[in-house]
Amino acid sequence: MEKILICGHKSFVATGLSDLLKKEGIHHDCFSRGEMSQKGNVITGPVMEMNNSLLGDNYDTVINFIILKGKTVNENIEYIKSLLRFCQAKHVKNLIQISSISVYPNGAAYIDEYAEIEKDYRNKGEYASIKVAVDHYLMDNAPDELNVIFVRPGFVYTKNREISKSGILISKFGMNLLLGNKKTSLPLICRETLHEALVNLIKLKNKPKVCLIFNKDRVSETKYNFVRNQWDISPICLPSWFFLPIARILKFIGIFKERHYLKVIGLFKRTWYNSEATEKALGVSFNKKEIAVIGAGTYGSYIATLLSTVYPHERIFLYDVGNEHLKTEEEIGYLSHILKAPYEGLQKARFFGYGGASAKWGGQLLTFSENDFKNPTHYMKGIIELNQKYKDIVLSKFGLVNKETDKKLTDGLFIKTGIWLSYFHRNLFKYFNVAKNLKIHIIPNTRIVKINSENREIKDLLCIQNGRTIRIHHDYYFLTTGAFESSRLLLNSDLSKDKNRQGFSDHLSQRAFKVLSGPRMGDDDFTFHVQGASLVTKRFVGEINGYSFYSQPICNEDFPFFQNLKKLLFGHHFSVKLITDLLKYIPYCIALAWSMIVLKKMYIYKNEFYLQIDIEAPKGSGYMQLSADHDKFGEPGIDVALNILPQTGELFTKARDKIKNYLDKQGVVYTELPFSTTAEKYEDVYHPFGMFCDFDSVEEYFTYFKNMLVVNTGILPRAGGINSTCAVLPLVEEFIHNKMK
Repeated sequence: MEKILICGHKSFVATGLSDLLKKEGIHHDCFSRGEMSQKGNVITGPVMEMNNSLLGDNYDTVINFIILKGKTVNENIEYIKSLLRFCQAKHVKNLIQISSISVYPNGAAYIDEYAEIEKDYRNKGEYASIKVAVDHYLMDNAPDELNVIFVRPGFVYTKNREISKSGILISKFGMNLLLGNKKTSLPLICRETLHEALVNLIKLKNKPKVCLIFNKDRVSETKYNFVRNQWDISPICLPSWFFLPIARILKFIGIFKERHYLKVIGLFKRTWYNSEATEKALGVSFNKKEIAVIGAGTYGSYIATLLSTVYPHERIFLYDVGNEHLKTEEEIGYLSHILKAPYEGLQKARFFGYGGASAKWGGQLLTFSENDFKNPTHYMKGIIELNQKYKDIVLSKFGLVNKETDKKLTDGLFIKTGIWLSYFHRNLFKYFNVAKNLKIHIIPNTRIVKINSENREIKDLLCIQNGRTIRIHHDYYFLTTGAFESSRLLLNSDLSKDKNRQGFSDHLSQRAFKVLSGPRMGDDDFTFHVQGASLVTKRFVGEINGYSFYSQPICNEDFPFFQNLKKLLFGHHFSVKLITDLLKYIPYCIALAWSMIVLKKMYIYKNEFYLQIDIEAPKGSGYMQLSADHDKFGEPGIDVALNILPQTGELFTKARDKIKNYLDKQGVVYTELPFSTTAEKYEDVYHPFGMFCDFDSVEEYFTYFKNMLVVNTGILPRAGGINSTCAVLPLVEEFIHNKMK
């Protein structure tokens, strides 16, 4: 069996190659500088004498990543001599030398696999001079029986790794100076794509002598664009019209030698690099990866922004059925039938366009902890672990902090603290400034109608764009069109786990108590406190027979000022009476302002508030299916039912009793409200779950589709005692940072 030796496996460019070779079943050893030792297939030892007794005798191919940085050209040549002696002694057939495109002349206008490299290494900077000298030595001195292949990648990058500014950017005193101008070439290549190309090169029988590995887009591959995308800055450029004439004059009068002049030329090189022959030989595309986010709502806005940070050099497309004008379900042209009441949330809480429902409703940022579920499934345990891992990171994206831990009260009842996102920050499309993010390409007025796949690999999307039906293809997809539309699309594309009917559940809600003795209940003050423009909230959370419930204060419901403000903000209602009421309640408004601005806490009208109880509707309560009727796009609508099962009343009764017993023990003065069940307070209650969630583990969820992730609250098997939107964001963070390739 052929065996590979990786020299310099710990280098940045080589990191991860060993894992890929293992995945591909390619037998290999790794070698790097260090003391003589061996651990598994990892060997270390001196590099100036490669006859290491720990290295084997049956290597077919050696891949050399080693460059002795900080050492002279001659010292690097000595290492190469040692490597050649090793290859000759071990009868190595192929030496793949990881070179660089920096070996080519600075003044070259066009570079392909047949172009000559720089003749004099002294015309290059420190790094490039070593690469030039080593390449020349190998071309002149490699044994005839050794096949040397020069792999010359562009500037190598990968996600989650800070990139050195050396040779690219000087940042001093708050200023950023680009070492070049807007047209200076800088071809890029993703490290993972480079590794894919190397694997294909290893497998190739007739290996080319030179491989150029980089994106060949001559327009966008510039130093300027790289800096702007990598660090989100617009640097100051060097003026070529000033420096080039000066360099010529200095060379003419003898102050500059040829190498000095060529280094100045290199600052402004505009070379066309062409890697087509290598792509064809290796069967790999070096184009930038294209990532599609379908839906510009809450999750789409968050995901597109995160992708632009983690993958700043790939192409990110954000599709939405609407545009900057927010529309309701009816206005956008979608269709749903509510077969059994009550479930108005589907029709009334869905909004389409940039920001989606986040542009209309505020939301509480809450995550799961180990207290939320008594007997979570393995999949749910994984979700909880990621919620705990990323809670602070997610909140920091909104400039918020929540260090409060759950407080256990009684068996099956605890207090959870969350943060009610500011009204001014609720629209995530605007909050994350998606429209001005140059790394995100926004495609409006595009309805995705079918996902075409093969063995759970997405091949392309069928969509209606401005009245035309077209197909679009990308490398990876995030389906974020909302729980119901995503499920409808999966059903329509035969990709749903449930082929004909999709089950789901949601919270059901009722007003249970009116508290008359103020927000302090026992040792705990349930007053909402101000953090920035957001509110820190508290709620009771419990579980009965495997179903969660929560109870939270609803403040100022009877405050006329708030009633009218809600009409203005959410209903866009404006009248003379509204102005009259605002004037009438000016004293209360002053008290409200003083409490919010000075005391940093929520004002509570008459010191009274309601306690609302929300429960997870029992499993099997709801279902959706494709409708026989079609919407304005000619697509099947959906029929939806959320039933009030017999056990629902029992769950509400037991949840009421738990809260009531606690209130009584704490001496809270309250009035118990009549029993009722509803889900019509859709702006707070609408969090469908239990749809695309039949997974054994988080890993299975991440890998169910080979190149698509479904992101909505429906992927949660339980909603627990929280408003569950934020609980999905930690899964997104983990996937994009650590799972997505």
